[in-house]
Amino acid sequence: MSIDAFTFTLLGSVLRPATTRELFRKIANSRIAEATQLKADDPAADQDLGILQSADLIASGSNGSKYYVTAKGLKVARDLEQIPSV
Repeated sequence: MSIDAFTFTLLGSVLRPATTRELFRKIANSRIAEATQLKADDPAADQDLGILQSADLIASGSNGSKYYVTAKGLKVARDLEQIPSV
């Protein structure tokens, strides 16, 4: 199994907290996620969403009610699927 350096770096920093990683996986699995649902599922979602946006893994729609995974985020999500223990 091989992951690229970018994903490895993210695993050590941005995606280290389990809640942030789980939130990212929810968005990546659905490709587009409702902000209200994400915030209902995770009390720290605002902070985690900001972290994921800063890393260019997700972006928000024009009115901020939806989040979607970016091309870079899709690559990272694919790498994460190859690592069962993460």
